[in-house]
Amino acid sequence: MNRLNLFRLRSVTDQFSVKNISRWKPIRHLSSFKNPPDAERIQQFSIPKGILGQPTCHTHPHLISHGNLTCGVTQLEYKERRETLVSKLAEAENLHKTHVIVIPAARKQYMSDKIPYVFRQNSDFFYLTGCLEPSAILFMIKPADRDTYKTILFVHEKDSHAELWEGPRTGCSAATTLYSVDESQPVENFNNFMLRTLSSLKPAVLWYHNESPANPDIHDVVRSSLKQGHASLEDPQKCLHQMRVVKSPAEVELMKETCYIGSQSVNMAMACTKPGISEHAVSSVFEYTCRMSGAEHGAFPPVVAGGPRATHIHYVANNQLLQKEHMLLIDAGCQRWLYNSDISRTWPVSGKFSAHHKILYELVLAVQKRLIELLGEQRPPLDQLFDHMCRLLGLYLQQEGILPKNIDANELIGRAYRLCPHHVSHYLGLDVHDSPLVRRRIPVTNNMIVTVEPGIYIRPDDTSVPPEFRGVGIRIEDDVLITDGHPLILTDTCVKEVNDIEAIVGKQNI
Repeated sequence: MNRLNLFRLRSVTDQFSVKNISRWKPIRHLSSFKNPPDAERIQQFSIPKGILGQPTCHTHPHLISHGNLTCGVTQLEYKERRETLVSKLAEAENLHKTHVIVIPAARKQYMSDKIPYVFRQNSDFFYLTGCLEPSAILFMIKPADRDTYKTILFVHEKDSHAELWEGPRTGCSAATTLYSVDESQPVENFNNFMLRTLSSLKPAVLWYHNESPANPDIHDVVRSSLKQGHASLEDPQKCLHQMRVVKSPAEVELMKETCYIGSQSVNMAMACTKPGISEHAVSSVFEYTCRMSGAEHGAFPPVVAGGPRATHIHYVANNQLLQKEHMLLIDAGCQRWLYNSDISRTWPVSGKFSAHHKILYELVLAVQKRLIELLGEQRPPLDQLFDHMCRLLGLYLQQEGILPKNIDANELIGRAYRLCPHHVSHYLGLDVHDSPLVRRRIPVTNNMIVTVEPGIYIRPDDTSVPPEFRGVGIRIEDDVLITDGHPLILTDTCVKEVNDIEAIVGKQNI
């Protein structure tokens, strides 16, 4: 990221007693694949000079270090990911079949007529290529009974007229070198190439995500080629998600950066919170701070919910004014080089917790801290972590007299679930809800990044709890890296202790 912007972000937020962290030393990602004794493999990688279809270390040295394809990630790492995928998919089916893998990039989406949305690359395609250009196609083929495979990347060819309007393209000639593939072809060649390839193969397996295709423009062609050939259809996405859910060292560093930016931006939103301003103003402070610090945009439409609006879990209207007696819940994150942070905090608009708000807040905070400890002690599946949350919430609410003491354990858990009906955790990475095909019933492992986000939502009309606790929603969410030892909280610079929150809220003018 732009280190000048990072310095500015730190200098502003440090005045609010936010702890500095020491995990900003860049690391060199070391390949897990060793070079063969008769070849120096690294020599095949180089970044072409000139203006291409995406930033490079030559055109954007403030964003990408020398020798990397994208921020923090080398060409070698992307190629190793492709090798791993081919190896895993070939093992899943008969080795005597040819395997064809088709992973499309996203296409542009339009909000109206010729007005596009900000382009966002398909996560699976980006994970395997590092390519940021729309409508590209990754094609890999591993012939039967061979250990080798071929990679072809279909991209838009250079076109001076199109580039006049849309900006530079990499083109086929440079794409082969930039993305370290065996061959590049124009996207216009894909249809005939696909039909011709599959019709000549027997037997074969076509690996293609058939549901909700990333690029509907090629979907019919892929389906037609399947009918004309002798291939069976399989979905590579489950295998891809199993790869993506465990982060490489380079990905961990990227996640640390986006979590740091998101954390400090939430701190700034706290600092600018005052009675009478709008939820939208708080949201704008968060987004502005994220972008000024190196994030491309938000990870998702933020929730900025004052008072009873926080009991609507996905409230995103953000159009009300903040009142002095209310709490404010924010659920927001930022995206940097496609990697996402996801943070929730709750604080008093006035800057001072009321007695009853403090009881609820510290209750949720105690639950969250214990759940993070359990991730290190037991490494439970996320579904089991949710069960722990319900039990802890129920027990603590009962101890505070918010839930009655004359109910059995099962009813207590059910009452707690009703007050926190969302899951307590999900995987995090290239997508906010990352690797959704990896079930939350498997134990967590090293280098997974997960959220821990207990909450409590008591509607104004909920007569099952004492009236002084009604009309408030509280959620505390951190992003956590699973390690050999204690879990590493990547969002630990986002304040959450009562004293720290009260020291920050309202101390900065918009």
